[in-house]
Amino acid sequence: MTQPPESDLPAYGSVPPPGSYVQPYPTPTGPAPQVKDRTVDLALSWILFVLQVLGSVAMWIISIFAYVVDSLCEGGSEACADGGAGSAVSGYWIALAILVVATLIGMIVATSTKRPAWPWAVGGFGLTVVATIVFFAILAN
Repeated sequence: MTQPPESDLPAYGSVPPPGSYVQPYPTPTGPAPQVKDRTVDLALSWILFVLQVLGSVAMWIISIFAYVVDSLCEGGSEACADGGAGSAVSGYWIALAILVVATLIGMIVATSTKRPAWPWAVGGFGLTVVATIVFFAILAN
């Protein structure tokens, strides 16, 4: 039986000679990239979110009174005739809760991944306004 020929390579597990090892990826050079100051974005986004939450709480309380007033109507309204006011109030409360939770999760993720948070704040606030307009439009019918 014959032995394999001798190799010029170092033995397995030994440290390669200096200059013979090429790194798979180049080492980063220069200063670390600068992260933009996002103080204004985050401050205004969180302020708008707090306004959304406070507005949602206020509209939740107002919707209770709107439901009571609408349930005492003497006919005429379609929502009053078939008990649709209770469904509208329930749907509105669910919509407000989903919007607050979704906006909160979106803003936390955006803040932690260093992305702009203002689209979540503006979107949540805007959809809350739209849900409120739709709710009162349903009660007005």
